[in-house]
Amino acid sequence: MCSPDMLRLYSCVAIIAALLSTTATAEEASDDTTTQSETSEGNDKQEALSPQAATVQTVDVVRWVGKRRQFMLNGVPYGFTGLPLVYFSPNTGWNYGARLHWTDYRRRPYRYKVTFNTLRSDEGGVNYSVRLKVPRIKGTGFGVHVFVGSDRDIRARYYGLGNKSENFKEYTESDKHPDYRDENYYYYVLDTPRFIFSLLREIEGPVSMSVGFGLENTDVRKRGERSILEDQGFPDDAVDGWTGFISFTLQWDSRDDAVIARRGTFHEWSYETSRNSVLALYPGFTDIDFRRYTFTDARYLPITQKLNFAHRMVFELLEGSVPLYAYGEIGGSRRVKGLGGSDSLRGFDRQRFTDNVRMFTNTELRYHVASRRVFKQYLEWHVAWFVDTGRVWPEVDQFDIEGVHTTAGAGLRFYWNSDFVVRAEFATSNEQHYFGLKYRNIF
Repeated sequence: MCSPDMLRLYSCVAIIAALLSTTATAEEASDDTTTQSETSEGNDKQEALSPQAATVQTVDVVRWVGKRRQFMLNGVPYGFTGLPLVYFSPNTGWNYGARLHWTDYRRRPYRYKVTFNTLRSDEGGVNYSVRLKVPRIKGTGFGVHVFVGSDRDIRARYYGLGNKSENFKEYTESDKHPDYRDENYYYYVLDTPRFIFSLLREIEGPVSMSVGFGLENTDVRKRGERSILEDQGFPDDAVDGWTGFISFTLQWDSRDDAVIARRGTFHEWSYETSRNSVLALYPGFTDIDFRRYTFTDARYLPITQKLNFAHRMVFELLEGSVPLYAYGEIGGSRRVKGLGGSDSLRGFDRQRFTDNVRMFTNTELRYHVASRRVFKQYLEWHVAWFVDTGRVWPEVDQFDIEGVHTTAGAGLRFYWNSDFVVRAEFATSNEQHYFGLKYRNIF
């Protein structure tokens, strides 16, 4: 799969870090003027900006905070956004839950941000998670990212390996068809408790890095009476079980905004390994041995004041005894399901194509329709037209552009206080039509 020379490009970095608790200094802000103070050791600057000495940067800070801040508490600007989730699916029944964001905007982009997500379904699906992001801890130059969650996906997909894997409708749609097998033939139930801790470090300018440790225990079982996992088997029998990994990422991020980017670039080189993790030292986890290499390139270009061009390319390589769940998701600092579905190849079923090497692109034209304040909340509406492409290969040396899957579609985006996102999209491919509703941006 991967040559020794390529592996030498990456090194596994293990850092055992203790969570740091810090006390914050309160800072004054009002609806008309903002005083921003950033305090840290070394070369970090401390600034106090007044209306009399206003600059373009000062005005930008005032506008930026004004779009996000909802209320003041002891002189500190906070943002709180969230919505209840209630919908019906013929496959999972009634689903209900909520997604909430709590953000401290004492410094840009924020001092810390906590995201709570909960979702349950009548058929047994469960998704609970808490995510904490602290870009920079006072006086250290480091930041942390912590994720704790438990997910029971009752419609995880597997169609087999390969770019030409088939989705035979006669296997699942009518029990009167002679080739019918089970309505859940391509689906399986995946339980995944997961913990991820990352230590972040800004290097210089837009360049930053992180090292992380993750622990997850995946449990795979068929959903119906008959499953493709039984009929076709799975490579190396690496289906589920405990997995511990160590990750390393290097980023270049010059975007003007992480949520609604209009200009700039985002590059990320990510390496993840379970071979040298702490868990691999324990005899019960001797089968843990897979590596993930992920490269992400995203670019944003303003065409007019309201029209924006955005493009993302993701390339990933897996090697070793790859567990089933790893084939169903794309790595990096922001993990998504793929290849196929709302976060990668819209217009195809989620996790429709997979193999050891995979690549996809998303190209969008985004138009800012309107923005206004409603009950002191800053709301924005955007529309987007997009084309997605994607392909998978079994080996790097078999890389070619023939057989690339293409989808096209359009969607609506709703932004609440430039933080909370609701994304509704319709896409079509040569295999099916797709409609999706998500509570986060695609990139």
